[in-house]
Amino acid sequence: MLQVTENAAAALESIRQMEGIPDSHGTRLTGGQQPDGDIAVRLEFVESPVETDQVTKQGETEVYVDPEVAEPLAEAVMDVQNSDEGLAFVFRPQMPQQ
Repeated sequence: MLQVTENAAAALESIRQMEGIPDSHGTRLTGGQQPDGDIAVRLEFVESPVETDQVTKQGETEVYVDPEVAEPLAEAVMDVQNSDEGLAFVFRPQMPQQ
């Protein structure tokens, strides 16, 4: 299942607060595979997950993952990094458990 870093959770919470979205809302990831094989992921704040969503948590931050992207992101970690345009969410492979 997708994992979310503390930094990504903090960034999501910061965005939610700046946009005036209630604390009770979670982040939903939707999207799908592009013709070139890459996955396009869309992020939105919603009141609750859809029945078929996978739900992952980091602290108090809930992330709802649409089935269309759940499988491709199953072994990924959602993180955040600085870019020329500001903060960018990135997905990288999970580190193997030792």
